Amino acid sequence: MKPWFELAGPEREAVLSSSVFLSRNLEGVPFPPMLDSSQKKNLLGKAREAILGEKSLLVNLFHLVPMSSLSGTEAVALAERGVILPSFLGEEKSRGLFFSEDESQSVMVNGEDHFLLQVRTAGLSLHETYRRADQLDTILDKSLHFAFDKRLGYLTRNPALLGTGMVVSIDLHLPALTETGAAVRISADLRPLGIVLRGISGVSLGLCGAVYRLSNRMTLGITEQEAVTNLCGIAGQLIAQERAERNKLIRDLSVQDMVGRSLGIFSSARLLNYGEFLRLASVVRFGIAAGFLKSISFEKIDSLLMYAQPANLALRAGHGLSPDEERSARAELVRNTFMRK
Repeated sequence: MKPWFELAGPEREAVLSSSVFLSRNLEGVPFPPMLDSSQKKNLLGKAREAILGEKSLLVNLFHLVPMSSLSGTEAVALAERGVILPSFLGEEKSRGLFFSEDESQSVMVNGEDHFLLQVRTAGLSLHETYRRADQLDTILDKSLHFAFDKRLGYLTRNPALLGTGMVVSIDLHLPALTETGAAVRISADLRPLGIVLRGISGVSLGLCGAVYRLSNRMTLGITEQEAVTNLCGIAGQLIAQERAERNKLIRDLSVQDMVGRSLGIFSSARLLNYGEFLRLASVVRFGIAAGFLKSISFEKIDSLLMYAQPANLALRAGHGLSPDEERSARAELVRNTFMRK
């Protein structure tokens, strides 16, 4: 089964992924920092029964990985691909991860909250992503009974998440709006609306300022469906603005030359450090969206963004890599990918 990021998705030219996170806790049980190891182990056991038990509707969808069973490289590689949050990394023996084969769905147990449910899909598919997350939430709630207050909504350790306990996000590639400086202005305009648009980088994904995460920061006084609809509407406006600015930029011969040169380096480089790879990937992805590079798919470049990260390269090699070995392995991965038409 292919991972979710290798699949086609709506508006893929500007949208890498749609994500829904649901923070949930059990009724009458203190938050994880107040639990001892025995209580956390018991909580993980309840999660295992709810997800993998014979009567569970999820038994054939998820498999369990105790975080303590993973090497440091394996755990960081999962964080790079977004299966877990970077904050979930650590040597906590009672932490458990349930995730689907295609890595589109995961349940983190004994993190900041008892449970963090995550669903991710390719492209602008937030309504479908929410539908799947809501279905997962409903199934687990029937057996686990999540803490819910009629006035405050879902109870979470972080007061900012009270209400829906939900964070929805859309990762957008906006190189044209970045180039013109419009992205910064739009970000400032969105803050009063309870919407955040920020550049993302580091573990998980990042294209040197050209990739942005659009997410909600309002969880009280708004329904889950309203949050999803609002974010999709704003994403649609950003996509339209990106497309308009891109159509202006592609008339510039220097921009066309930059795309061609970047593709040339990708096709022939023998050494690529991570920062250079990200810059080139952003330009090449822009070239695909502009129609210059018709033989390369968004799925191909977005898969590279996952597998060319440091820990994933080391995992692929089967051992730790020196800086030069990492640069060589990344360049080889890119060359091989672009040779496969």
